[in-house]
Amino acid sequence: MAKKAETKSLLRTKTRGSIRSMFDEVAPTYDFLNHLLSLGIDNYWRAKAAGKAKQLLGKNTSPKILDVATGTGDLAASMSKISGATVTALDLSPEMLIIAKKKYPHITFHEGYAEKLPFGNAIYDVVSAGFGVRNFENLDAGMREFHRVLKPGGHALIIEPMIPRNAVMKSLYLIYFKKVLPKIAGLFSKSSFAYDYLPNSVEQFPQTEAFTAILKKSGFKSAEYLPMTFETSILYVAKK
Repeated sequence: MAKKAETKSLLRTKTRGSIRSMFDEVAPTYDFLNHLLSLGIDNYWRAKAAGKAKQLLGKNTSPKILDVATGTGDLAASMSKISGATVTALDLSPEMLIIAKKKYPHITFHEGYAEKLPFGNAIYDVVSAGFGVRNFENLDAGMREFHRVLKPGGHALIIEPMIPRNAVMKSLYLIYFKKVLPKIAGLFSKSSFAYDYLPNSVEQFPQTEAFTAILKKSGFKSAEYLPMTFETSILYVAKK
């Protein structure tokens, strides 16, 4: 009961401090559990996002890319494989960033948060985020910041978990996500609470047209979504 109450409290308030503390706590096992609980498909989702970014960049031979809520840096690393790209990444969790810097010394990492990015206007060709946007303290402010730091014609690429719309798939997904996943995570992580928070945060996050509407409200000219892997994950693409 205490864990459920804690989850509801975090979902309701979702302060930067509480989110930072949660991710600091899970940092040591974060990568291992990401790959285990997604059956390794998370790497495919990041590769798809990077491939889409490469396609959108076209003939740009020296793109500047910002990865927000980078965690341990895996999406930033995928983006860095784009030829000529300079990648900067940012996260609010210092413990996550310690790991990221060790894994990817060729990427520049900053500690900070999405609602007040420490960068100037119209700097980046691409802003990306993998599985972190739903944790923003203020989603609208974060999306306005994504828009602000992008160059005209630049793109935001955002990956989030998706709850399948097919009734059968949705039922199976929620059983795994809400019953099985937290128990598996609890075997390897001291913070079983974080993996109880995860499925609940996904359920509360605006999905498909609801989120593209937020992107357009934030100033983006266009926004679309691309479901992946039987609608268990979704890639949003928005153009400034």
